[in-house]
Amino acid sequence: MVELTGGAQLARALKAEGITRVFGIPGTHNLEIFAQLSAHGIDIISPRHEQGAGYMADGAARTTGEVNVVVTTTGPAVLNALTALLQSFTDSVPVLLICPGMPLTHPGRGNGLLHEVRDQAAALRAVLTEVHRVTSPGEVSLAVGQTLTAMRAGRTRPAAIELPLDLIEATGPGSLHPSIAQPLPTADPHAVDTAAEAVAESRRPLIIAGAGARSAGPALLELAETLGAGIILSSNAKGIIDDSEPLCLGAVGVLDSLPELLDGADAVIAIGTELAPSDFWPEPLPLPETVVRIDIDEVQMLTNAEVTHPILADAASATTELVDVLRSRRSEATTRAAADWAEQKKAAATSAAEAAGRPWADLCAALNFFTASADSPVIVAADSTMACYYGVQTGWSARAGDRFLYPAGAGTLGYGLPAGIGAKLATASARVIAIEGDGGSMFTIAELAAAVQAQVQVTLVIVDNGGYGEIRNEMADRGDEPSGVVLAGPDFPTLARAMGARGVHVDGEDALLAALHEADDNAGPTLIHITERSRAGEAMLPR
Repeated sequence: MVELTGGAQLARALKAEGITRVFGIPGTHNLEIFAQLSAHGIDIISPRHEQGAGYMADGAARTTGEVNVVVTTTGPAVLNALTALLQSFTDSVPVLLICPGMPLTHPGRGNGLLHEVRDQAAALRAVLTEVHRVTSPGEVSLAVGQTLTAMRAGRTRPAAIELPLDLIEATGPGSLHPSIAQPLPTADPHAVDTAAEAVAESRRPLIIAGAGARSAGPALLELAETLGAGIILSSNAKGIIDDSEPLCLGAVGVLDSLPELLDGADAVIAIGTELAPSDFWPEPLPLPETVVRIDIDEVQMLTNAEVTHPILADAASATTELVDVLRSRRSEATTRAAADWAEQKKAAATSAAEAAGRPWADLCAALNFFTASADSPVIVAADSTMACYYGVQTGWSARAGDRFLYPAGAGTLGYGLPAGIGAKLATASARVIAIEGDGGSMFTIAELAAAVQAQVQVTLVIVDNGGYGEIRNEMADRGDEPSGVVLAGPDFPTLARAMGARGVHVDGEDALLAALHEADDNAGPTLIHITERSRAGEAMLPR
């Protein structure tokens, strides 16, 4: 028990939990927090906007699976970060927001205090399920321990700790309250046995895997080979297994032909996936009568599917147990027949992906050549743009261990660059390429300056179609006159150079591949600008 300020209690608790870096912007109400973070040797990465801080923390957490921390000041700063927290919540990413709040004695109806939000914690609870508002300096460490215990148990999700600003510099006694490591749930043997019985004779099984199956890569592949089952991945599941595996149909949830790919399946095994419309676009998702689902979240288990065989457990252990039971119940002839069917589906998926991704064929080809020659993991931090979901998601051949960071749930714009910065800071050996559209890039383009200052070697590819191309297409398909979607963008390479980054424009696969390799020789960030040759790009204004 020691007497420390609330800010010091916080920094001490974070340090004890192994937090070595935070993303955030100092403000009038959090100066003691930043002073104590520095005094405790915690590195501070300064973004240019709190939304950027949230995406940086998300990229780092998504890549490592570890809790990453954002520190903001009160009011507008919290609301700026809230969009990023929504993205982390919908994609189950462990980001912790720490922020000051109104004083303990603040009038309930407000009095015009700087950055005033009458009930900031309520705003946070509208997005997050875990929000802790402390009531004394000594409670700060307890809040850290309890919150991290909750965040690291089962399904990971973001959380927030609010410190009333009158407690941050107030002194009070406090003890460290280390978080508690909780074991992941293990499968009920009877549930595994009945699930194995249900799929043992299946002639056309499919596996749908989400990011929650990331720890289960080898077991997932073993399950597919045991059954002869094709594997469909969610966007954030790319890299769990090698995309070139014969039974991998890829991350094809955005394709109009997805129902045709699922057609004929007599069993689906869903592992660590929400089966959400944001991942699998054609609705409703057609599933067969037999649905085995492995998930760590009992609520999610009942969502988006009628599950005949639920297995509430950690993906890796449950998948391994399912394989062990199936080995003795599955005939080689049945597996071969299923694999033949899966190969036909893979051929159909490949053809459909090539057709949908044709405007971005050069981009995907350059990425594939770059990835094939890389001697370390490649991380693609994607934005919600056609080049990513129609192009790279289906056209980039990721290896096992590569990553595709995609803002699936909230579908936010401006995610790619700051998420790539966070990913690179968290995994220094990886090659990190952020990909954004010209419209979405302007949401967070200022974070190039943050990357320059921190000397982060990240490559940003801006795919330019002259505005909000997807929305322009949707307007045209409705018969509307497109409005507000054709943008007069900046000279992106010049803008990058103005912020201290390297900036180039290239055309074609060969030039793009060369630029990607040249970016590896640059100590800081590189912006590569390319022009999209697509239906949407036909409306581009002269530049």
